[in-house]
Amino acid sequence: MRIKTLLSLSLLVGFMPMTRGSAQTSVGIKIGINLGPERVVANYSSAQYGDWRTSYQQWQPITLYVVNGRYYEHQTRGARTVVVYRRNNDYFLPPQDKKWVGKDKRYDYKHQPRDEDYGRGKGNGKGKGKP
Repeated sequence: MRIKTLLSLSLLVGFMPMTRGSAQTSVGIKIGINLGPERVVANYSSAQYGDWRTSYQQWQPITLYVVNGRYYEHQTRGARTVVVYRRNNDYFLPPQDKKWVGKDKRYDYKHQPRDEDYGRGKGNGKGKGKP
């Protein structure tokens, strides 16, 4: 047991940077959270995605997580859940038409986008999956 401890200690010391004449050593720790790639989300556009009354069944509801105003596929503590749509590789916010609410039975209306999401959405163009 002592040999293991001594060996571990010597390896640890061996990995520390040696500086001549300086008694200070800096140690950095990087903590990364794998949220997956950021997703660009566009505002709904009937010209781009079709009239919602006839096209919504071709869209796939997708749950994304908002962290610091950016959208990701993986959840982390403090992230807000929002459901958007995906068609091909385009991500977009649902229509804002009041008649749309309740129409798509697949959609989780408890996690609708907020006004801030619509203000952040990328124009009426494509919301390509990656920025």
